[in-house]
Amino acid sequence: LPINWNDWGTRAAMLYTTGVLAQANTRNLYLGLAIGVVAVSFAAIFIRLAEAPSLTIASYRMTIAAAVMIGLAAGSWIRNGGQSVSGLTKRDLPLLLLSSVSLSVHFWAWILSLEYTSVASSVVLVTTSPFLVAIASRAFFGESIHKSTFAGIAVGVAGGVILALGDARGGESEVLGDLLAFAGAVAIVGYMLAGRRLRRHVPALSYNSAVYSVTAVILLVAAILAGDPFTGYTPQTYLWLVMVALVPQVIGHSLLNWSLAHVTATAVAIAVMAEPVIATVAAVIILGEAPPLTSVLGGGLILFGIYVAMRFGHSRR
Repeated sequence: LPINWNDWGTRAAMLYTTGVLAQANTRNLYLGLAIGVVAVSFAAIFIRLAEAPSLTIASYRMTIAAAVMIGLAAGSWIRNGGQSVSGLTKRDLPLLLLSSVSLSVHFWAWILSLEYTSVASSVVLVTTSPFLVAIASRAFFGESIHKSTFAGIAVGVAGGVILALGDARGGESEVLGDLLAFAGAVAIVGYMLAGRRLRRHVPALSYNSAVYSVTAVILLVAAILAGDPFTGYTPQTYLWLVMVALVPQVIGHSLLNWSLAHVTATAVAIAVMAEPVIATVAAVIILGEAPPLTSVLGGGLILFGIYVAMRFGHSRR
């Protein structure tokens, strides 16, 4: 049969272009996920550098983030010709309030923990939320827990005991910091479970705008009642307050949420396990804060337990 070389050339060009675009999209996905993980990893560093009370830092973080999200939502509203696509109803208000209160407590407790304990211990303990989400999902939604998840939880608990015993040698303040960081992990469970229900019918931009806004109001009221000032700080502190809002929250969390549309939540959760490692290394370089050996050993076990629980527990269902 005669061969149409022009047709074959066109097909080859199309196949080559498709392969190049697929590789480019894959590179963009992993690049975005990597940037998101690195961005959230610097939250503890920026918080340490910002010499302000925990409620003030949390208020600035969420107020700036809410303003950015509202601006993006307004732009989306204009592009849609003024049609609302929020998806929120009156029945969603209790869950929205639960999500916002949980996020408020999470940020307050975790940021406050950095005043008492090391960056390594604080960031590792606050990332134990996958264990707690698995247990809460079993209790409230009746979701089964795989034996690999139980094994991961057991390893994580062992790591937490080692970490806590090591910090106990540093005095009551470090133990208090560890408890606050763990309280931040507990609080984020309510945010995740409420978000799981709301995100079934509420777009991500609308959900983030609403939750960030209500969370900002809660934190602002709490800071005012506590008497924490919002002004009178050095220019460097204001810089770090803006950085902690834009880099970890707006850039980091937005990229992680974007990646959820392309990879599984398990993959993102495993990727975020790099956060304590990056934060600890950054604390050594920027803050000159070397973690104790018990934090390294205990934190390593906790991260390994999370990996086992997330990777094998989900893949075998």
